[in-house]
Amino acid sequence: MIRSARSDQAVSGAASLRALVVSPLPPPPGGIATWTRILLAEIAMRPEVALSHLDTAVRWRPVTQVAAPVRLIGGSFQALRDVVRFRRTLAAVQPEIVHLCTSAGFALRRDLIMLRAARRAGARSVIHYRMGRIPTLAHNGNREWAALQACTREAAVSIVLDRLSQERLALACAGSDIRILPNMVEIGAIDAAIQGVARSNADVRIAYIGHVLEAKGVTDLLEACLRAGAPADLDIVGPYEEGYRRRLEAFAESGAASRGAVRLQFHGTLSHEAALRVAARADVFALPSHSEGFPNVVAEAMACGLPVLGTRVGAIPDMIEPQEDAPAGLCAAPRDVDGLAAAMARLATDRALRDRLGKAGRRRACKDYAAPAVTSRLIDLWREITAHQADQA
Repeated sequence: MIRSARSDQAVSGAASLRALVVSPLPPPPGGIATWTRILLAEIAMRPEVALSHLDTAVRWRPVTQVAAPVRLIGGSFQALRDVVRFRRTLAAVQPEIVHLCTSAGFALRRDLIMLRAARRAGARSVIHYRMGRIPTLAHNGNREWAALQACTREAAVSIVLDRLSQERLALACAGSDIRILPNMVEIGAIDAAIQGVARSNADVRIAYIGHVLEAKGVTDLLEACLRAGAPADLDIVGPYEEGYRRRLEAFAESGAASRGAVRLQFHGTLSHEAALRVAARADVFALPSHSEGFPNVVAEAMACGLPVLGTRVGAIPDMIEPQEDAPAGLCAAPRDVDGLAAAMARLATDRALRDRLGKAGRRRACKDYAAPAVTSRLIDLWREITAHQADQA
């Protein structure tokens, strides 16, 4: 008998693998939370795994409130609460494997405490780094990098989202087992959500979905659209601060007189299905972030058959400019507005290019990111880790 740490409802059935996943669930929406939701749904159909989940979602502040002092003070209280709940769940569930998702930062101290507690309880652990800042941390060599290395050495396996992160972490933590695992998308649910949605035949339409923040490159995207020169509609989906919205609208109005007109439409926070329908109407999906992990929204845009305009951060280059397959989009350096504008101009004026990139992205999403296949890879990894522990016993 296993109890879910989230719902406290019994999960029955004879399962050969007991796993505890520590990660956030919606609300609020986000990449890690979406991954968790999909994973729980997939493993619910796998009787060979008895899964418990500990929800670590941050709900005490708006997702757009990212000031370091606020995060440090409030996050410290949440970390203490999470550790207490983790210890209780660990004792109740007695898992063979603990899978801990983290975005690093201040949370790494909490993560290290949990990893050590799991080891003392006899469980093997996986730390899943859900961000793309590892190369930057390795270059800076700061306290966060030291804490991340400590977590990596404590875990049986560390999962990263892109090749460069794997290379940097393996170099720093010789002997540690570093794997790459992509995020996953629900192809069937995406197809059902966008069925019957038609793309516009008028001016080029660009979709952005995510937190509406400077760090997500939203200002860069608007400036690039203006510099590209072609009239465009820019759909922005996601939570925003009213002051930032007003600044973007004023910027669009002031730039329209001398450059291409960009019509902004802010949709706010939408349901997952409604956000997909906004994306499916677009000609281009854009995510010009300054920092990313493996953005689910890019994989979903690829599943919708959209060409992607992104930046070379995190796993985005691996996703849309892979070494071994046809490209699914165009990339620019982060904060490179001229590079974004040049790529946007190409996409806006070349329908054949958009179609070719979109079809390649759809193929890759179905082949590499479909939820059943990625879940099977994760379960195989858990089994490999626990089998290795049994061999050593």
